[in-house]
Amino acid sequence: MNMKKFFALGMAAALSLSLLAGCGSTSSAPSADPGAASPAPTEETGNTWTSVEDLKGKKIAVQEGTTGNDIAKEIEGAEVSAFKAATACAMELINGRVDCIIIDTNPAQSLVNANPDKLQLLDFPASEESETYAIATQKNEEGAALAEEFNAAMETLKENGTFDALVAKYISKEEDATLPELAPVENPKGTLVMGTNCEFEPFEYLTSDGQPTGFDVDYVKYLCAEMGYEVTVENMDFDALIPALQSGRIDFIAAGLTKNPEREENANFTNGYYEAVQSIVVAK
Repeated sequence: MNMKKFFALGMAAALSLSLLAGCGSTSSAPSADPGAASPAPTEETGNTWTSVEDLKGKKIAVQEGTTGNDIAKEIEGAEVSAFKAATACAMELINGRVDCIIIDTNPAQSLVNANPDKLQLLDFPASEESETYAIATQKNEEGAALAEEFNAAMETLKENGTFDALVAKYISKEEDATLPELAPVENPKGTLVMGTNCEFEPFEYLTSDGQPTGFDVDYVKYLCAEMGYEVTVENMDFDALIPALQSGRIDFIAAGLTKNPEREENANFTNGYYEAVQSIVVAK
């Protein structure tokens, strides 16, 4: 999802990581299509990619509207294809239609974990620059005030260990990780609508029964409980989030959203809560 070292699920868009993992009949061999991507370098060929320079002229899949999209467009001669979902990018790579994917490290690792016999991460980043995830609120006085409320609650969750517990559960994936009980909100000040894009595991994705979950989703639930609000989650395309915020359809965005000057022209932002880098996924 542009933004993305603090604490680093229409057809194709609906494909889940579990479906990808089940694509055992899909071949990762080069397509017979003359326009298909060349196979990624492998140890067997003795020709490995060692830097971003090796991506020049390659076919690269990205999730639209993200930092990975921006980075890929700057690579000389690269043919960039943008998709609504990270899982769609993975299908393109598995089917040999692109050479690689550029995406944030944690979602990249989730794609590899779902397809360990087909995908792998390269050992160098797509960019040396890191990015900071933050929560975006409306670009007005109310939005600025809400951002400050979030900042105060973020400090509390850091101090009481809730943030670290969320990291252990969703990022580190510790088997014994447990989350504190989520206290009900008594006499809530109102209901806030969170906009997100559930195609960015482990930060936001869909459960098997279609419910939003992930680090950001649970983080926001704890934050809003601390602030005295109830919260509802609205799942939408990533590139529709800022327009939805500007129109008032949603009250804030929590979607692995990178805080940068361009976005700050259209939204207020909280302090950062996670620092990420862009990774490169290739076919095995």
